[in-house]
Amino acid sequence: MLDVKKVRGGSGLDPISAEVDEILASAEEAARVATKSFFDSFQKDPNPAALATWLETRVWREIDYVYLLNAQIGRYGMRLQRKHITLLAKQSFQEAEHYEDLGQVLENLGGTVPTSVPAQAQEWSSWLWECMDRHHLAGIAAWYVSETSASGSFEPTFEGCGRHGYTDVVKCYKQIEIDEKFHTGLGRQILSTYTETDEDRAEILRAMRGMQKIAWKTFTPENVAASMAARSASAAAVAN
Repeated sequence: MLDVKKVRGGSGLDPISAEVDEILASAEEAARVATKSFFDSFQKDPNPAALATWLETRVWREIDYVYLLNAQIGRYGMRLQRKHITLLAKQSFQEAEHYEDLGQVLENLGGTVPTSVPAQAQEWSSWLWECMDRHHLAGIAAWYVSETSASGSFEPTFEGCGRHGYTDVVKCYKQIEIDEKFHTGLGRQILSTYTETDEDRAEILRAMRGMQKIAWKTFTPENVAASMAARSASAAAVAN
């Protein structure tokens, strides 16, 4: 992962930089542990439907980021330097590419690309948008933690999918890993540049702490099992 402490920006995060770094490290480790746990479970029963269900929330995150980043530009863009508007737009385009590429992988596994927020991603999505609506930097702070958290999932994903021959998943995530380094660096740069007041810092920490508690949950085998059970129950109810 990119060492975001070396990313150029202002000094706005300096008073809280130690706490920010602790939140990011914790979020990344939580996703790593949860992802490893999922693939350990998957090893015992390598059902493609389980992997497809696990990927559904990954796919939704990508398109939700597109919506959020475009809303961020639309609502708050004139507070930013032109270069940062351009960089946020570049990230939005990359997230849309991820939605398309991961969507194809999901369909190849027999899954369905979500067109509305999956139940297992609702808490994550709601927090992301609440933060963005609340403060001009809080949405960026929340997705910065979420993107950093996702970085912890890469190596267990490469290992777990590679072990079972899902080379298309590995290839897709290798590209996403490259893009995520840009995304996390941009998040750090924007927050460092535009954070000015203690109120800004309080809102940033609130957004980060909230996402820290949420971001890892959809990586777990328990989340996948609950989603598959709910789907089966729904199908049985329709059949009856």
